[in-house]
Amino acid sequence: MPSKTRKLLLVGVVLAGLGLAALMLSRGRVAPLAPLPSPNGYDDFVKAGQAVVGEFGDYPTFDQDRLRGVVSSNAEALRLVRLGLGRRCSLATDSAMTNVSGMLSELANLKRLAHLLAAEGRLRALEGRPPEAALAYTDAVRFGNEMSRGGFMINRLVGIACEAIGCGPLSKLVPALKPEEARPLIQELEKLDQGRITWGEVQRNESRFHRYQLAKRYFNPVLWVTGWWQSRAAKHKAEARHQVVVAHERLVMTELALRCFQAENGRMPERLDEIVTNCLAKVPDDPFSGRPLVYRPRGTNWLLYSVGTDGVDDGGRPAGRGLSASGDILFDSPW
Repeated sequence: MPSKTRKLLLVGVVLAGLGLAALMLSRGRVAPLAPLPSPNGYDDFVKAGQAVVGEFGDYPTFDQDRLRGVVSSNAEALRLVRLGLGRRCSLATDSAMTNVSGMLSELANLKRLAHLLAAEGRLRALEGRPPEAALAYTDAVRFGNEMSRGGFMINRLVGIACEAIGCGPLSKLVPALKPEEARPLIQELEKLDQGRITWGEVQRNESRFHRYQLAKRYFNPVLWVTGWWQSRAAKHKAEARHQVVVAHERLVMTELALRCFQAENGRMPERLDEIVTNCLAKVPDDPFSGRPLVYRPRGTNWLLYSVGTDGVDDGGRPAGRGLSASGDILFDSPW
């Protein structure tokens, strides 16, 4: 690129940065957030995280005795996290902006709670109690969603990780569940999906945090625009991760509903909308296409999938690991 062109481009970037900053600052104070819930389930999550004892990050390798010891020694943490799940939740957004290090420390503890719930689920599965295992895994999924409320992009990324910790093993349990065991699970997943935190909420909180940082620092337009451009790619990746976990959970929910329909009607549905009212309130949308999940009867079975991050229908060819992998997402696809 010629030197003159680079200089003009730099000037344009600086002017754009000044314009964007002036626009943000001209808006004055951000509208106040909604009052925090009282009691606030997020406070219970924090207490639960502080109550966790022991190391069990590699719980999938534990036998029943070790898992039983983990669950028993963390009974209070499990009680508190479920107490929080029964309440409305929200991070104290404004307070978190002024104490980022404290918030990050909390997030590390919260992720341990997801592992704890999944460890309980694995114990129940090894004990031959798949319905209880499924509920424990579902609690981990619900926890990841609820702990994200009021948070910034980093909070949502940890929440997504927590949801994946629960949803991965939950998908493996799907074939083991009878219709009467699957129905309560479908209702829980559908309720979660209807009240799920949206990416728009995360973006608003992240923008709030950036405005706070902008207001308290000396403004350098070049550094500001450079930082904005670098964070733009990170935001796109984070949004894709959010959509992937939504797709996985909707696929698990719909797969369970299809199996219920087949068991109760002696046949598979010809169209996905046949399971509506009987098993689901509505046909779930694919977060990557905005259209219903793809359903294709195949002989005595079916294909159910999301088109995935590339937005291309590959006929049910499973995608590999990673956000850039081409292919479709199935309910039991690898994370």
